[in-house]
Amino acid sequence: MEAAMNLKIKKYREQKRISQRRLADMIGKSFRTVQQWESGETFPNAEAIWDLCEVFDTDPNDLLGWWDEHARPEAPDLTPEEAEVLECYRDAAPQWRTNISMTARAAAGESKKKAPSAVPDQQVVA
Repeated sequence: MEAAMNLKIKKYREQKRISQRRLADMIGKSFRTVQQWESGETFPNAEAIWDLCEVFDTDPNDLLGWWDEHARPEAPDLTPEEAEVLECYRDAAPQWRTNISMTARAAAGESKKKAPSAVPDQQVVA
């Protein structure tokens, strides 16, 4: 059977220094199942892909080799201030992430309201 996708299970497993048996135990599958996935004989279902992504701390697009065939759009470089906000957000506990998001949305909304308009206000004559 020719592989229809570029599964990277073996690559990620070896990077994490996990044996096939250990990986099988971690995701509740048989050793033989992991062997078959790595050899391309069979493919994991969606639930198993999710479990593998959690073990490997990656996303399905990377695990399935999607990005190998489909280039990611280039993200613009972050300014130092943007990078700092993002780093703070990622370091925050979940309840603080909510606060950070709400604060950012509120600040963006307020700044749009107070920004000078490109079109002068029309005077209403009564």
